[in-house]
Amino acid sequence: MKILVVGAGPSGLMFASETKKLQPDWDIRIIEKNHPDANVVGWGVVLPGRAPHHPANPLSYLANHETLDAQYLEDFKLTHHNQSALKSTGVTLCGAERKSMVRELRQLCVSLGITIDYEQPALEDAELLCNDYDLVVVSNGINHTTTYYRDALKPKIEFGKNRYMWYGTPKTFDAMNLIFKSHSKGIFVAHSYKYSSTMSTFVVECSEETYQKSGLDEMSAQDAEKFIASVFEDDLDGNPVMAQEGLKWRNFMTLSHEQAFDGNVALLGDALQSGHFSIGHGTTMAVVGAQILVKAVYDNPDNVQAALTDFNQHVMPIMRLFDQHATISRLWFETVEDRMHLSPPEIAQSFAERRSELPPLPAALGQALERALARGEK
Repeated sequence: MKILVVGAGPSGLMFASETKKLQPDWDIRIIEKNHPDANVVGWGVVLPGRAPHHPANPLSYLANHETLDAQYLEDFKLTHHNQSALKSTGVTLCGAERKSMVRELRQLCVSLGITIDYEQPALEDAELLCNDYDLVVVSNGINHTTTYYRDALKPKIEFGKNRYMWYGTPKTFDAMNLIFKSHSKGIFVAHSYKYSSTMSTFVVECSEETYQKSGLDEMSAQDAEKFIASVFEDDLDGNPVMAQEGLKWRNFMTLSHEQAFDGNVALLGDALQSGHFSIGHGTTMAVVGAQILVKAVYDNPDNVQAALTDFNQHVMPIMRLFDQHATISRLWFETVEDRMHLSPPEIAQSFAERRSELPPLPAALGQALERALARGEK
């Protein structure tokens, strides 16, 4: 089979490497719009379980995963009214640097004989290119304006009300932290956790009203960093926050689809379904979706249409459940100002119960992954 993967991010890299292991003779090519030395977007990501034991953790597929300095977290800390409560998450979570993870997954693909062509922009003459391959996998993230080849794969786009920014900080948070901060300009919420022994992710969100009132809309990137660091000064122990070049305060964009393929084009990762950062399953969904597609093409090597029909049948229920969980969580944070009067235990209970009416997502992901890893068993 001849396969083109568009985008050298986690979902495309996982699909390409796992497929190549099973079918070494297949011709798999990856194209990536950025230069190989370009900065990978983001700081740390949350992954499930300990590598190399958890199959939904992409570090489990890297022989040198220990060199990535991943951090394992088992506690959740909520801070409200400057009071903190610590409890066990009940599971082990893994904080990992996104840049290192992507770099090592790319090296894994190259070691397997997969070609990665960099500085290849999203293709305008897509239909012609699709005819050159048995399968085209679009996995280049949420860049919906250039990645969708056909009308059937036009995404549904919804923007959240809150503004957010993905910062990094040298303050190392030893738990999954959720910090509610009342400020003279409004309410700010930080989501933070360490992803290496020296750095943490620090995602900050606020309402549009707070964003405007605080002057963030007119601040330079450096001034915004200083302002946010001052808002969370006590929690950061005086440490700074840092923004990557090119990242700006924005409204969260939820992208979704009614189907995962059309013709010989399949969607993976955020190109298929994005979900709010407050539930922390984005990379996990990329891995699970990739493994579902690997199984589909492995079970149907001579029939791409049968493979993609099977992929669609099994991936879309998971994506819809992911969307429901993420949307409910996003809406909870968009109305958090209505709960700021609550005591720390009360707001913690409200947070814990916000998705309780939905079927549990981890269980659904576990079942889907277990099936996907049963290669050759339909």
